[in-house]
Amino acid sequence: MIPMNPSSCHYGAAYLYKERWFSFVYQVMALSGIEPARVAEIGVGPGVVGDMLRATYPGCEYVGIDIDRSLFPSVCASVEALPFANASFDATFCCQVLEHLPFDRFSVAISELKRITSQRLVISLPDVSPFFFLRFSHGRRFIPWLWNGLSLPTLLPRRHCFEEHGQHYWEIGKLGFPLRRIVRELNEIGFSNIRHFRMTERPYWHFFILEIDR
Repeated sequence: MIPMNPSSCHYGAAYLYKERWFSFVYQVMALSGIEPARVAEIGVGPGVVGDMLRATYPGCEYVGIDIDRSLFPSVCASVEALPFANASFDATFCCQVLEHLPFDRFSVAISELKRITSQRLVISLPDVSPFFFLRFSHGRRFIPWLWNGLSLPTLLPRRHCFEEHGQHYWEIGKLGFPLRRIVRELNEIGFSNIRHFRMTERPYWHFFILEIDR
């Protein structure tokens, strides 16, 4: 496990609330079907994904990458310039990271992530657009309807303010950043097989599972 900086309070108990733990589970579940031998995580956060990954895929090598040395990543580097050869990892995570870059650098970062990944890239982005989801219970069983939920268009999108939203430069659903723009950017980078969904536990997190065609 990547040791945490004891002087940092950002990734303490207040950060690791229930839905945040669910998001880590979603990340590891997103690798289902590929049995990865080597995985990279860009943005190590509290340093728990590596342990979850090794418990799920025994023998899997985990490499944590972050620009912040105080988080003790395996490798200190920017997502825009990753010091690895092409296809170095079977899968790569980059969750709740890219919104911390101006959007004109989004394509550069995604292209770099695609370059170092051989099979699957998993990213998540903040999404403030309306979300609709229903689940009915019958006895002890839940009967899901629209299990993955439904994102609805934002009729009157608000302009994004960097200072008010945790140093985010942009978010899906804000003025100028509809979901279709994100998907179009991913298509232009070369991703044709895109699955995406929002967490029903916290729809603010929108996951994209991107298959690499080589």
